[in-house]
Amino acid sequence: MSGKNRRRLFIVDEPFQMKYALLLGLSGLAVSLIAGIVFYAHVNSMDCGDVTFLAYQRKLLLVKISAVSVIITAFMFLIGVVLSNKISGAVFSIRRSLKEIADRGDFSIRFRVRDHDELKDLVVDLNKTMERLDMEHGRISKHKK
Repeated sequence: MSGKNRRRLFIVDEPFQMKYALLLGLSGLAVSLIAGIVFYAHVNSMDCGDVTFLAYQRKLLLVKISAVSVIITAFMFLIGVVLSNKISGAVFSIRRSLKEIADRGDFSIRFRVRDHDELKDLVVDLNKTMERLDMEHGRISKHKK
């Protein structure tokens, strides 16, 4: 990826990105807690002669389950931020170009996104539309003169 295509801001649409990052983070937390509860219930159902050892292992297991849940939640949150950046970054770029077109009335402006953004196909279609509008606007302008 060339330096000029690299986005400097990683969080470009905070409400959108945080919404999906939190959804993924909470999903990760739910999955890890369910797995932890099932595992903990399985360990509790084991019959062990030494009650003190078993009580110590249960406490240790709870700590480990809690730690794993926090790590999975943080990891899923970060994945949510990264994945939502591919969409929100493209939307941010499209909005910026649309504002520029509206402010200037210049149909020669083209939309630009990174090669790996999710909305790349939409931008290609928008650019074809803008090309057509630019040609039609040029014809209308020539006829008025």
